[in-house]
Amino acid sequence: MRIAIDVRSLMEGRQSGVEEYTTQIIRGLLRIGRGHAYCVFYNSWRPVALPDFGGAVTVSAHRWPNRLLNAVNFTLNWPAWDGWVEADCFFLPNFRLLPLSPGVPLVTTVHDLSFDHFPEFFSRRRRLWHRSVRPRVLLRNSDHIIAVSQATREDIISTYGMAPESVSVVYSGVHLPWEAETSDSGALKRVGGAYRLPRRYVLYLGTIEPRKNVAGIVEAFDAIADSVPQDLVIAGEQGWLIGEARRAWQRARHRARVHFPGFIAGRDKAAVMAAADLFVYPSLYEGFGFPPLEALLASTPVVTSYNASLPEIVGAMSAGERAVTLVDPWDVSELALVMRELLTDVPPVTGAVRECVRRTYNWDRAAHETLDIIERVV
Repeated sequence: MRIAIDVRSLMEGRQSGVEEYTTQIIRGLLRIGRGHAYCVFYNSWRPVALPDFGGAVTVSAHRWPNRLLNAVNFTLNWPAWDGWVEADCFFLPNFRLLPLSPGVPLVTTVHDLSFDHFPEFFSRRRRLWHRSVRPRVLLRNSDHIIAVSQATREDIISTYGMAPESVSVVYSGVHLPWEAETSDSGALKRVGGAYRLPRRYVLYLGTIEPRKNVAGIVEAFDAIADSVPQDLVIAGEQGWLIGEARRAWQRARHRARVHFPGFIAGRDKAAVMAAADLFVYPSLYEGFGFPPLEALLASTPVVTSYNASLPEIVGAMSAGERAVTLVDPWDVSELALVMRELLTDVPPVTGAVRECVRRTYNWDRAAHETLDIIERVV
């Protein structure tokens, strides 16, 4: 069977969970093989460099101007991509406009429905883009839907009225590049100098955008800064609508102890996480949530939210352990209290917790379960 995989999400140059999922699920599919042929396809007016997928994959590149292609895809539902890319089944790792001829099998992965529930967290341009994709129509045209968590599955069924049997949960894997450097004192010293990190710090690492509640982190830290020795590091690339986070920093009495090192390169992420005393991720809404799991692999305890998918995803790690603490992300005072308690007595992340993360969130297993679904619909 020839399976075509849409990699247009990799054209945006961001380092978010969708890009991580797309890259790693392709690598997993190529590792397990099962005798299938794989083709990745994209459209970009400019030449692009795809990641190394680690196996034999053909590339179908198209050079239409994206605005023109999206316009005709949206208004005319044309041209059908199966006229350009020969395949027995198409796999969408994320919401995209993808006109197909009737009867062409399609499997679509859904990461979250944040754009439906919290449109105020997105720029006008992002809201228009999500509207143009017409998620409800796309999912009804899909032969099967993959949800990255049970919370996302239930959300799809209740929000769009999808039949329960048409939506399956396949947990993503977790991959922390250069994980060995978490115990390498030389690596920790190197990243500390490269990013001008304080000697001890609380860390947030992810996209800086409203949904991630960065303003709440800054406010909570400012409330406890007098009583803890750690500084706060807000690391990651700027997303959209960052004004709220910027204003929270400007209001903070201890803003000199809040550091913004910017984007952290992939090979440095493990060491930056490992050097932190605490990882804070009080996101207001997540469909899965890679960063808390990555922090646990780096042996750094986590504070995260008890809403949406996060209790499900980190729940096994929080039972009987202090490695994970769940808070109400809307309550800054609760977040501040928990941060102060944990920074006073930093809990360990045991080998059992790290092994639980690796066992539960494995890319090879995710690839096997994804391929089972693809084979079933063809």
